[in-house]
Amino acid sequence: MTVLVTYATHSGATRTLAETLLAALVEDGASAELVDVATGPDPGAYDAVVLGSGIRVEAIEKPAVQWAKAHRAALLERPMAFFSCSGSAADPAKGGRQKATDSFLETIGFSPVAVKNFPGWVLMDKIPLHERVLLKSMRTPTGDFRDLAAVAEWAKEIRPLLTVRARDPGVTSRALPDGAGRADRRH
Repeated sequence: MTVLVTYATHSGATRTLAETLLAALVEDGASAELVDVATGPDPGAYDAVVLGSGIRVEAIEKPAVQWAKAHRAALLERPMAFFSCSGSAADPAKGGRQKATDSFLETIGFSPVAVKNFPGWVLMDKIPLHERVLLKSMRTPTGDFRDLAAVAEWAKEIRPLLTVRARDPGVTSRALPDGAGRADRRH
């Protein structure tokens, strides 16, 4: 099984999560490759795909959306997992939900085998001035909220889900055997 781990990032936090995920998949026996979505990787060359995107101003990164739209047919033909990365995912008031993730998946029409919203970082020196102003006005907490151990654990949870060959676009991990639904935390 070959897995494409592709990501879109603005400040670099999503890349660090993708690197952690890749290392855990490889350690668990998968053959996987890490590729920035901006380089236009062909998902058709892989058996499964993990797409990760940062969230900026309540939206999935544009390169991730464009890539997913351009490769929608290929993505629907193979198991796909999706993760997002944002500073706001660390907010306990959100309860693990991300409107941006839900909206993206609805717009694209995907039912990934697993979905996870991970905390990232809010480091003002990595954010453009206009976004810093907005974040400060919203009193957004700053810091590094990443939990790389949780990312590695999720990679191990989704590995069996990525080996599902015949994929029904309407099936989510909740319909798969062996308690696989743990990996699909949509909300």
